[in-house]
Amino acid sequence: MERAFTSRVADESPVSTRLERALEALAADGAADIAHPSGTLLAHLRGTAECLARWGCPEYLRLAGLYHSVYGTEAFRTTTIAPAERGRVRARIGARAERLVHLYATIARRTLYENLGRGAPYAVGDRVTGEEIALEGVEELADLMTLDVANRLEQLPRTSMSLRRMEHDRRIYERAIPLLPAAAVVEVRRTYRRHGLLAVVADGLFRRVARVLRPGRHAR
Repeated sequence: MERAFTSRVADESPVSTRLERALEALAADGAADIAHPSGTLLAHLRGTAECLARWGCPEYLRLAGLYHSVYGTEAFRTTTIAPAERGRVRARIGARAERLVHLYATIARRTLYENLGRGAPYAVGDRVTGEEIALEGVEELADLMTLDVANRLEQLPRTSMSLRRMEHDRRIYERAIPLLPAAAVVEVRRTYRRHGLLAVVADGLFRRVARVLRPGRHAR
């Protein structure tokens, strides 16, 4: 795949103003009161947008990062804004950003990753209905993968993730590298270092023992 990111052009509106207004609206919607591994959902959403900004992503993708889980996702089921109110979100962040948010909320994540092993046409699957949803070319696939990586990296420092899961994710993101911004590639490779089979097995055993010995595990 060719790197699609370099062809993107940012929206014309002032980045800071639009992002700030969208962030204020999220706070008014109660995102600051929703628990999340990053502290609150608002903190996670803001951190994801900041990650995308650090990578030099255009405004529409930063806005998508800021709202990426407001409808709930496969991994985070809490709904902050009902999907029936897509028009309200679209008015805040624009149609392109809102489409990415809705796609990210709708998809079975594995169907996104399956695109990395094949060429066009690209598609994802609705996690509820199983319906196939066509993507708008390699650029939209690149947007979704970039958003997914930012979502994962933002919360990873506060998540206890096994080496087995880290290896699983590393293999996915290595395949996505041709689609990612250069700065994102640097962070992915710094975060997802290769681990040998022995280290993965040892980590798994340690985690099992820790769960067994956890205080209160057998209390009724």
